[in-house]
Amino acid sequence: MKVAVITGAAQGIGRRTAEVLVAAGYALALLDVRSCEATLAAVRAAGADATEFVGDISDEGVVIRAARAVTKRWGRVDALVNNAGISFITPAEAMEVSDFRRVLEVNLVASFLLAKQFGVMMLKQRSGSIVNVASIAGLMGVSDRSAYNASKHGLIGLTRTLAAEWGGRGVRCNAVCPGWVKT
Repeated sequence: MKVAVITGAAQGIGRRTAEVLVAAGYALALLDVRSCEATLAAVRAAGADATEFVGDISDEGVVIRAARAVTKRWGRVDALVNNAGISFITPAEAMEVSDFRRVLEVNLVASFLLAKQFGVMMLKQRSGSIVNVASIAGLMGVSDRSAYNASKHGLIGLTRTLAAEWGGRGVRCNAVCPGWVKT
């Protein structure tokens, strides 16, 4: 059985990713800052072995506890989808530094924390795949989204670095850059 970890799994891209991976036969660990109850019910109805972890993934302790729980339950992880993200739509000159930092913590630092924790498991297995959900905003500038743009540019850079470091050891790391998604 293959195991996937998905962040931001309560709705939108995260929920749809869960549905697709269940159809491919994966067991799922669903992470979100709020309950993934609807996603969990849908994937279990489709036959998935699934669980949820509710918590702030920018908190290293939350990520460590989730990684330990996945290891205890399944003993492996084959895929990590770093999908969770937030944004503040505010002109740069009006952006609060605390809000800028919060976006970086959720969109970039949390992806690093998750890749680090689950990547260690993948490196031991010499196999696995990390998919970072960046954005077209990580490839260009978009007005009134300075923190979001910076975080997604950084996520693309992190993706390239992890691909270079871990690719030769069996762990793939890629980014997808969707356009606007209304969720």
